[in-house]
Amino acid sequence: MNKSTYSRATAKKRRKIQEAFAELVAERGSMQNVTVTDLAERAEITRGTFYNYYDNIHQIAAELQSEIEKQLFSPYDNLDSLEAIEAYIDDVFEFFKSQEDIYSELLTSASSAEFLNQLEDSICERVFAVLHKYGITDKTVETELLFTTHGALSIVRKYYRDEIDLSLDDIRDYLKAKIAWMFREFVAE
Repeated sequence: MNKSTYSRATAKKRRKIQEAFAELVAERGSMQNVTVTDLAERAEITRGTFYNYYDNIHQIAAELQSEIEKQLFSPYDNLDSLEAIEAYIDDVFEFFKSQEDIYSELLTSASSAEFLNQLEDSICERVFAVLHKYGITDKTVETELLFTTHGALSIVRKYYRDEIDLSLDDIRDYLKAKIAWMFREFVAE
């Protein structure tokens, strides 16, 4: 079986393995504490079935990372207006809501920092590209963007850990308002 070939049954089985993986990572605090045997047991599959879909535990984490990058970043090569940035932010948060079962588990684990750091860096790179397109390279603006983006995603982490009384929509709206303010302040002609 080609591991990259997907059917509905394959997609469903992979999702079941991913969900079991996310649960175990959250319970054990790190993917280093998850074994294939544990994962197969939690997903109610055999070890052989696991190896039909994945080569190792790290491949699941890489696939989840790739999935979020594909969903959140591929269609956004031309973020060239405030409206496009706001639509992008809406899509990021809709993706978090639609995948809440898996990402809530992953983002409550001790290993969530690396995942969120990569997401924060990707978001900042895209918004920096818009600012640079408009000729804005001021370090103060870039610092404001870093604080805003990293702060918002830190709040997302707190949301998933149930440490704050905000919804994903509240966080999204705050982030959009801050980006809109930055856009009006530094980009608007």
